[in-house]
Amino acid sequence: MGYFDACLLAVLQGLTEFLPVSSSGHLVLVQYFFGGSGGIDLRYNIALHVATAVALLTYFRHDIYGLYTGLFRAVSPSPSIFSGRERQTVVHIVLALIPTALLGLCIDTFFISFFIRPDVVGCMLLLTGCFLWWGKGQEVHNPTTQMRARHALVIGILQGIAVIPGISRSGATITGGMLLGLKRELAARFSLLIAIPAILGATLLEVAKLEEQALPPLGPYVAGMVVAGSVGYAAIALILRLVQQERFHLFAWYVWPLGGLVSIGYHLLG
Repeated sequence: MGYFDACLLAVLQGLTEFLPVSSSGHLVLVQYFFGGSGGIDLRYNIALHVATAVALLTYFRHDIYGLYTGLFRAVSPSPSIFSGRERQTVVHIVLALIPTALLGLCIDTFFISFFIRPDVVGCMLLLTGCFLWWGKGQEVHNPTTQMRARHALVIGILQGIAVIPGISRSGATITGGMLLGLKRELAARFSLLIAIPAILGATLLEVAKLEEQALPPLGPYVAGMVVAGSVGYAAIALILRLVQQERFHLFAWYVWPLGGLVSIGYHLLG
């Protein structure tokens, strides 16, 4: 893999991992329509996931530190939306990850061969667009900053379903949180926080699939990781701003035509 291909794929990963357009769906489409059967090699895919996880850890470092310290002692009030509820938030994160892990493993083990078909991905992109638009039409007048266990479980279920290529993780969880009545910032930050262990868990599963072979040249890998991490960091900031500005639903106008074109193109080419 050359530097150009590595950086191009890194930009795609950094953007689609956090924007509500489905990174896994884009990967399936790139492999099918442009990459043939080769696609992205597993080691590089792992490297990009590590880079995007680092972007999340870096962006939310203050929230993560506050949650960590709040587990063991009372902390002084801070601008964080989790301030004063650090222990409850950690419990909610754990609760959300339970259905995420169960659903994710079930779908990946038994149903993924069906869901990686490009026509199915196209349909899932259309569904993602509908869900994003639904979130716009159901604006909550009195949103709450008091997350409950049921909120965390539903968001975790949505994140588990988002293992399906074409279903956006950020689109499903952030929109789902707002539809549940959560304040926009809380829904977005909690959804992105629970993406950290989800991405790391998926990366560990990919590591388990690695086979022993000679290491490739590290230059393109390092360049790709830097690009993916930088683009991912910017995408996180963009998502939070668009959620606050009530413009998150506008990504429906991207996934709708993409899903339609993919579905039509797959049947025409097939």
